[in-house]
Amino acid sequence: MKKRALKGLKAGVKHKKVSVSAKDAKIKQDLGGGFFRYVFFRTIGANQFYTFTFFGGSQKTISGGWWIANNTQFVATPVSSYSQNDRDWIIVLFNPTSFARSVAFTFITKT
Repeated sequence: MKKRALKGLKAGVKHKKVSVSAKDAKIKQDLGGGFFRYVFFRTIGANQFYTFTFFGGSQKTISGGWWIANNTQFVATPVSSYSQNDRDWIIVLFNPTSFARSVAFTFITKT
């Protein structure tokens, strides 16, 4: 797993990039029919942009999603969520709060 932190473009704003593959998943669920679900748990810092890249390897990534703690009390901004190609998916979130929050990233793939 690669991790890289970038300096903020504005004072106080942080940027972090993380890249993972299916083998790094905390949860792997066989959904049947060649479909799998992978879940990754991370912490997004206060006032931070977080870029999470999932590499599907030999599997085609069908979709990606996320959940963040305290989502009914505090806003999190989804900046983008898209397939980079037929196997990889990128999600970018922004946590505008003054405290770190737990986040889960989920990806569905097909073999």
